[in-house]
Amino acid sequence: MEARSVMHILNAPSTKSLKYTIRSGVIKNCHITKEAINHAEAIFGPDASTLKGKSTRPTPKKTYDDFFSPPEELYQHNRSITVCIDHMEIENAKFLTCIDTTVRYCSCIPMQNLKTDPVFEALDKIFCRYNKAGFQVKIIKCDWAFIPLTDDMLDDMGVTIDLTAAGDHESTAERDNRTLKERVRVALARLPYKVAPK
Repeated sequence: MEARSVMHILNAPSTKSLKYTIRSGVIKNCHITKEAINHAEAIFGPDASTLKGKSTRPTPKKTYDDFFSPPEELYQHNRSITVCIDHMEIENAKFLTCIDTTVRYCSCIPMQNLKTDPVFEALDKIFCRYNKAGFQVKIIKCDWAFIPLTDDMLDDMGVTIDLTAAGDHESTAERDNRTLKERVRVALARLPYKVAPK
């Protein structure tokens, strides 16, 4: 116990440094021996405060730049793209889903409700992603649930609306919704809870 007290009085040097200090006679009238230090190590093990104070965090994993630049040929022939949009609801949470017919990029934007403003905000986020990547949305395929938005889309976004026949669903968007719902249900089924929050 006294060996540990001396170590902390000396501001916690390493065991090797402590032994050297005592052996060299730097500390006057010190009756702590090298054997006492060894016994303290054997009885108490590594000093917790020393481990906490001197240990450095492990080296973090190296990050890699995984940015991929699409080939120029893809841009030349596919700058104008067609997207298919639809509503989707999972566990009472509402989403606007979108998938294009060229790159097959899938988007899923959460919404508070299915009113005009939230849908326009979600569409704006989707359009910004395409514009940032160098693509321009020219045609939107959707079902008749989007009829109240079609005039505003044409005026504000400069896109052409391609509606399905009355009573039909947009097949590409519906297939995309089914895939998303299946994957979310699988993820929910793996959780150890009976009820999942939104």
